[in-house]
Amino acid sequence: MQCQRTLTRLTLFGAALLFVLVLPQTGRAQSTDRVGVVERLQGDVSIVHFGNSAKATEGMAISLKDQLVTGADARLQIMLADDTQITLGENAKAVIKEYHFSPFSSGNRGVVLVEVSKGAFLFTTGRISQLADKRIEVKTALANLMAKGTEFWGGPTGEDTEGVAVFEGSVDVSNEGGAVVLYARALTQSRVQSQTLASGLRSRSSTDPIGTTLTRGQGPSQAVIWQQEKTDRAVAAVTFRSEIARNFFTISGNSSGP
Repeated sequence: MQCQRTLTRLTLFGAALLFVLVLPQTGRAQSTDRVGVVERLQGDVSIVHFGNSAKATEGMAISLKDQLVTGADARLQIMLADDTQITLGENAKAVIKEYHFSPFSSGNRGVVLVEVSKGAFLFTTGRISQLADKRIEVKTALANLMAKGTEFWGGPTGEDTEGVAVFEGSVDVSNEGGAVVLYARALTQSRVQSQTLASGLRSRSSTDPIGTTLTRGQGPSQAVIWQQEKTDRAVAAVTFRSEIARNFFTISGNSSGP
């Protein structure tokens, strides 16, 4: 009888020990869904992870299915594992629904699927655009965007309208009402301001983009060249205050020269 009690205690102890050892492993397995990091931010920005909201900080890890939320006058820029950059403007909500980047595997495959349900964004593809087998997709409230090695903007352009503009590469824009393909023109002048800071960010240079307008219940409009005023408003929606100040002093300095 005594031996049986001892055996029972050992069995229970073993089960408890197994539970304690397995539980942390499960938590660590969930953390392997990391897909990128917070590169820059401005104002009130939150990351909602498994239903728990936390204030974002530079260097914070971004995991698959995390909800990225910005407040009034806020900005958020994240970098994915392949150097793809996504910048969100104020009052935006976005989720990275799917991400896969395996440049050294036999499949040479890449997938990035982002859902931006609210707000403006700037999307600049990284090394994933160089893969032979790739899918780069952004879903907005009014359309589905399929990109090919590109830099493009999306966001509200009016009370009931969205816009999509391509600075580099091409984007297929489609919804239930129809589809249009946006092809960027050759580079002629800078429109998207340089975002190179001491932190080592890349610089961008593009031309007046080719864009389309989306209205609920309708297909995308015909592709047209966005004029400077409209382009400037779009770029301002994803520009950090520090960039505006730097560009102002740069212009002031240039204007005082010969």
